Amino acid sequence: MMMFQRGFQGGYRGGACWSGGYLGYGWHMLIMAVVLLTIIFTVIYLVNKSTHRHDNKDVLDILKMKYVQGDLTEEEYTKKKDLLLKK
Repeated sequence: MMMFQRGFQGGYRGGACWSGGYLGYGWHMLIMAVVLLTIIFTVIYLVNKSTHRHDNKDVLDILKMKYVQGDLTEEEYTKKKDLLLKK
């Protein structure tokens, strides 16, 4: 019973990971901040990536309409389409 009290109630102040021992108090905050920032940046990246795809699709639709209406030659259409798909 005594060993459980030491680990969970701070009996080993200098040796337990949770009580300022191995990692110290500041490292826990740093690790949590890194994890939180990683999650935030991942969400932002995925949202921007999906938004960019929709914008590119709209531009391709406009390009296709100009080609169908005769405003662009087949060569111009192909060059511009290839340029847009590279992005």
